[in-house]
Amino acid sequence: MSFIYFIILIGVLIFVHELGHFVVAKFFDVKVTRFSIGFGPALFTYQGEETEYAICILPLGGYVLMQGADLQSTEELPEKEQKRSLMAKPIWQRSLIVLAGPAANLVLPVLIYFAFGLLQTTTPPPVIGQIHAGTPAAEAGLQAGDKIVAVDGRSVDYWYQLQRSIHGSYEQEVELTYERGGDTETITIVPERFSSTDFLGLARDTGGRIGIGLGTYGPTLAISDRSGPAARDGLRFFDRVVSIDGEPIERFDEIPLAVQNSGGQPLEFIVLTRSEIPVDYGTFFHQDARRVTVTPEKVDGQYTIGVDEAQMYLSLVDDDGPAAAAGFEPGDKIVAIDGRDTSSWALLADRMQNQINEMIVERDAADEDYDIEPSFEITVQRGDQTLTIDHRPRVITYEDDTNQTHYRVDHGWQSMRDNVFPEPIYHPFVQRVGHSARDGVEQTWRFTQMMLVGLVRLAQGRISTESIGGPIMIGELAAEAGHAGVEPFLRMLALISINLAIINLLPIPVLDGGRLVLFALEAIKRGPLSYRTRQIAAYIGLVLIILLMIFAFKNDIERNWYRVVEFFENR
Repeated sequence: MSFIYFIILIGVLIFVHELGHFVVAKFFDVKVTRFSIGFGPALFTYQGEETEYAICILPLGGYVLMQGADLQSTEELPEKEQKRSLMAKPIWQRSLIVLAGPAANLVLPVLIYFAFGLLQTTTPPPVIGQIHAGTPAAEAGLQAGDKIVAVDGRSVDYWYQLQRSIHGSYEQEVELTYERGGDTETITIVPERFSSTDFLGLARDTGGRIGIGLGTYGPTLAISDRSGPAARDGLRFFDRVVSIDGEPIERFDEIPLAVQNSGGQPLEFIVLTRSEIPVDYGTFFHQDARRVTVTPEKVDGQYTIGVDEAQMYLSLVDDDGPAAAAGFEPGDKIVAIDGRDTSSWALLADRMQNQINEMIVERDAADEDYDIEPSFEITVQRGDQTLTIDHRPRVITYEDDTNQTHYRVDHGWQSMRDNVFPEPIYHPFVQRVGHSARDGVEQTWRFTQMMLVGLVRLAQGRISTESIGGPIMIGELAAEAGHAGVEPFLRMLALISINLAIINLLPIPVLDGGRLVLFALEAIKRGPLSYRTRQIAAYIGLVLIILLMIFAFKNDIERNWYRVVEFFENR
């Protein structure tokens, strides 16, 4: 099956690439004498009206053989046939024929991502689930449960439309129209600028955020008042509430509502309580069902039991980790980072990770060698105390099988995140087509940018040359994705197709990019290049490609050498 996945992946990529050349060549009336998938002896051939179609034994490439691909061959053709030769066509037509191959490899992922989007018949509604502290949304007075119906006067029906509008409008005034309790209000809000990157600087993105989340908090609770009713009556940190007085509980906001409606009468909670199961290689948890009766008390005119959402409370602090060394304790609630309020663990993690990534990118760009030592000022609530702690997470460096350096950030803490997302709504076909088409183009462009930056990082030495792989690596990736399912396989196919397009556009003779360079030189010269010049260029390009293939095969063999050793040891 692994071999079959490899053949399918390679076969599709080659076929799409060569089909691009073939279709555009036919469009410009260039005679194609052979369309081949693979090299070497033919396994299958079919003779069409003027084109022979072949599948050959070595599936490492393919070619479209066009009549008169060089000047010498056109001199021996009849005048009528000379007009149908490749070299007889204008440079712009020849360039389009050459570009059509890589272009087809870029169209393929667009179609794959488009198909994935088209199959998603439902999508989340534009209903706010969370409002994060210290963000434009909180300052503007938006609330969880508000439904956004328009942005700058444009109707909003789905969450992704809201995201796109906000993302592209950072540091600009935006008018949001929302519905709350049957009333419609319009406010002006300025999305804040947020930039993200990875540690190699490959995936950079800058966009707007207003501090809202799609999902709402789940019914996992923390004890905010350690002397309050919940703590006195037996509720514990990170209990997950199943029901109150027999009524199922699915969201955290249902808990304070039930407490307020109790009128101070005792409430019967059924909760799931975590218990540790220590083992030699880690810690497991299981949940025990408990019945707890809690009597609310009135504080400032409101009934309360002294509980809070669990998201920002530390559920675990490793004894030998950076958090413990800094002085954090389980049950601490993180309320601010570097003086800025925060109520979202995802935003907190993003902010710290991106700052660390930027430090790594800056260091590597300067070609210097020093340890990354990030520091964050974290404000926590511990019971009645508010503490500010200097948190210095540990940046751990390690290498993968290709000797590529990676980084892992060890904070030495964990949180108990629990989110509940709204039921998606039907996504009509017409809107789905437009959204899927745009998403297909955006995803393809994003991955293309990442791979182009990756080539630059490779040339700079910031990405290991041992990450270059050949057919064996492609086969491994194809098999792994194929065994995972149809969708992972198609996503892998899309990524490799983008990679193939970029590689083919490199200015190396015999590749499409090299042929475009020769056409450019021909345009500058205002006449055809000599056959000898093109022949020398082809030899140089062929040597470079062979050397690259040898290097890729070397990497593949080195990565899999242990398997060869194991095979002979087990004989």
